[in-house]
Amino acid sequence: MAKKDYSALAEAVIENVGGKANISYATHCVTRLRFNLKDRALVNPDEIKNVPGVLGAQWAGDQLQVIIGQGVADAYDAICQKTGLAKQAAVDENLDDIKPARDWSPKGILNMFLSTISSIIAPVIPAIVGCGLTQGILYSAQMFGWIDGSSETYNFLYTCAGTAFYFLPVLCAFSAGKRFGCNPYLAATLGALLIHPTFIGMAGEAIQLFGVIPITMSKYSSTIIPSILCVYFMSWVEKGLKKIVPSMIDIIVTPLLSLLIAAVVGLAILAPLGGFLGEFVANGMLWLYGKSGLVGGALLAAIYPFRLATGMQVAFAPFTAINLATLGYDYFYPVTACSNAAMGACALYVYFKAKNKDVKALGLSTGITGLIGVTEPVLFGLVLKYKKILWAVMIGGAAGGAIMGFFTVEYYSFGFVPFGTIMLAFGPTFVYYMAGVIAAMVVSVLALHLMKFED
Repeated sequence: MAKKDYSALAEAVIENVGGKANISYATHCVTRLRFNLKDRALVNPDEIKNVPGVLGAQWAGDQLQVIIGQGVADAYDAICQKTGLAKQAAVDENLDDIKPARDWSPKGILNMFLSTISSIIAPVIPAIVGCGLTQGILYSAQMFGWIDGSSETYNFLYTCAGTAFYFLPVLCAFSAGKRFGCNPYLAATLGALLIHPTFIGMAGEAIQLFGVIPITMSKYSSTIIPSILCVYFMSWVEKGLKKIVPSMIDIIVTPLLSLLIAAVVGLAILAPLGGFLGEFVANGMLWLYGKSGLVGGALLAAIYPFRLATGMQVAFAPFTAINLATLGYDYFYPVTACSNAAMGACALYVYFKAKNKDVKALGLSTGITGLIGVTEPVLFGLVLKYKKILWAVMIGGAAGGAIMGFFTVEYYSFGFVPFGTIMLAFGPTFVYYMAGVIAAMVVSVLALHLMKFED
């Protein structure tokens, strides 16, 4: 395969940072070009963001960072060739001496969290999109009777469609390993450990490791936060070991201790912490919905992107099961439908509005999967990347969620909302279901338009 040509990108970036004469120092990390510039006033970040191949540009302290992604090293080489700048060794973006001062305000912490999650999930999006589309098409085909749910073909396609979601802890762990600067293959092993069949088979059981360390086994398949927390911890363990372990035995001792220490701490503390937080939030939302359906529905839909990003939506599954068993219907799914509808609608708006062909393609593909009911692709590909989209989704979701909560809209089984398994909403409250979904879509797109979204 021919190597991608970054000449045009390099020329455009050089021009919009003020030219060669304005660059005092340039290097790169694993995903970004990093420029120290003489005159900040000569820089045009908005034009840089519109350069084909550039995923974003931002100031980090006095340093301009241009996000390229996987081809950053080739882009950096092209820039050095055109400017005559001496090539610098790639930097470790996790080292403190190249980081700007952290913003520990609530807004800064939220931005840091969303940026980290998005950067970890972004490389995984193609796998999620592929499986998500397969899943949506398969469920729709089954609902319309085009395929027998007990057939071998269905079982084969069903397994293919669920693979990326089941093994999400492994995919995220590998990506997190690269993001946090530790061995990504060791990180993937740690992610796989969380969903090892032996441990999954012990879900709910408590053991005493070494007779003193209590560990309660749980199911972590399809989760995100547990594996990311474990890998983040392991990255610090690995870096610490590399400082003290002699180089001649580093290749043996460091992987051994990194994996074992992270596995014990992860399974005993970090992974269960994600589950505990999910249950805490779920119980709080359940209480609020019971007190005020309108307010509870609006809030549940507004914060759903954050619940999905952290994997906390899994904590609501038991309440859905209880509702279906005791009431015969569930009222969480309709609220979720509003957030999904808002995300899908915003993605399709991006398809028509965006100038970058890659962003347009992402808007179309993730918009379709979002409306079917598979929203991880649009969440991590667009919603968490562009804050205006996030705000629009929250506003639109809240508008639709308020309608769902006020009328206590019913949904009659587990499914894909808003439209993947829409038949499960047929009933006395179906008209309110459609009203909530349409309101979420219209309000979110209107909000995004008024905020003058640009890619």
